[in-house]
Amino acid sequence: MYTDVHSFLDDVETHVNIGDHMSSLKEKKRPYRLQRRAARQAETHLVLARAAFDLHSSIGPARTTVSAIAEKAGVQRLTVYRHFPDQDAIFSACTAYSFAEDPPPNPEAWRSVAEPEPRLQTALLQLYGYYSRKRQLLANLYRDAEVPVVAAALVRRREVLAKGIAILAEAWPGADVKTDRLLVAAIGHALDFTTWQSLVETQELSEEESIETMLSLVHAVRSGRGSPA
Repeated sequence: MYTDVHSFLDDVETHVNIGDHMSSLKEKKRPYRLQRRAARQAETHLVLARAAFDLHSSIGPARTTVSAIAEKAGVQRLTVYRHFPDQDAIFSACTAYSFAEDPPPNPEAWRSVAEPEPRLQTALLQLYGYYSRKRQLLANLYRDAEVPVVAAALVRRREVLAKGIAILAEAWPGADVKTDRLLVAAIGHALDFTTWQSLVETQELSEEESIETMLSLVHAVRSGRGSPA
């Protein structure tokens, strides 16, 4: 019996190729190293995006430099360039970070409110709350509107607001052409960031008072009481 077992073991290949074994270990380690590197890169990218966002919020895009981002993030300027090769990349990363942390209101969601005035009130509550949280960042963007990447972002913002105006205006039954045109203008005025600035920061109204004022304006325009005699 022992002879049979011994004969069987003789037939089993027991030689181990050290080179093949080491290559196998390296192949197993490589994906792990790549994953760790990717995780570190993603972490660094987030740190840089946060630094850019903080600077855009405090001093504005026009005054934000690569050196300032590097200093705030605690890295070398070359690291910033590796992640953000130009101003467009910096602004895109800043925007993505901002939207991930606190996204702006989605006008499509306002359609869920059927009645026109409650729909407008919902929109103003969301927008004015957003303006309050992002007041400094938005003020800096409008101040730095001559910067090409900022100008392009403000165009996109106007397009989103125009969509929101249309969604709010469609809730009101159609009137005459003039009234409908004035209604759209009044809603657009109510939704604008500079209107919020005027009401809250200049006139020192509360958010609730500001919304009530804009609701009254739009209602007056829609009913015809806002037209000159």
